[in-house]
Amino acid sequence: MSAFSKFLDNRPKGSRKCKYDENQTPNIIKPKQNELYRFLLGRLDKDGKKPLVALCMNPSAANDKWSDATVNIVIEASKELGYSGWLVVNIYPEREPNQRKLGEFKDDLAKKNIKAIKDFLLERKITEVWGAWGDLKCKSLKRAKEMILEMLKEQKIKIFHFADTTKLGNPRHPNPRLLSMRPKVTKENKRYWS
Repeated sequence: MSAFSKFLDNRPKGSRKCKYDENQTPNIIKPKQNELYRFLLGRLDKDGKKPLVALCMNPSAANDKWSDATVNIVIEASKELGYSGWLVVNIYPEREPNQRKLGEFKDDLAKKNIKAIKDFLLERKITEVWGAWGDLKCKSLKRAKEMILEMLKEQKIKIFHFADTTKLGNPRHPNPRLLSMRPKVTKENKRYWS
């Protein structure tokens, strides 16, 4: 069992993980029970409406039992914006709370991630996603971002965000280290990224 797996299973006091709010426990997770990577995590309602899809950086602590601050922000945004569900996908699927500690880029893993995301978006007829990845500091994330953006462009899926972009031109992550930089998620603040 990896050190990160132990972190996920044995929530220490002060951990970044927290319980899901009632009726927000994920009912979609792909793959199920994997401590090393995650493609999809979300809560889809049975009404068939489109969920809010957030394209974040890479998975951290959230799983089917425990949420984290970023996932909670996505859940609250889905409610604020009137979506009937939420889904978190990531530029790169490797689980790691610190992007600087990600392993070497794995092309096959990135392609599986893109396929899972693409299949979900097309099946649900989703035409736009919330760009929420922030600035990427490691090569694995930068390379995976190029691949994801190419797929979204090919499928004519737009990217929106809620605040000015970062200095490097990226949509802001929903849970930045400085709370003052957190995007205010409202319909009025929605804008498209190009």
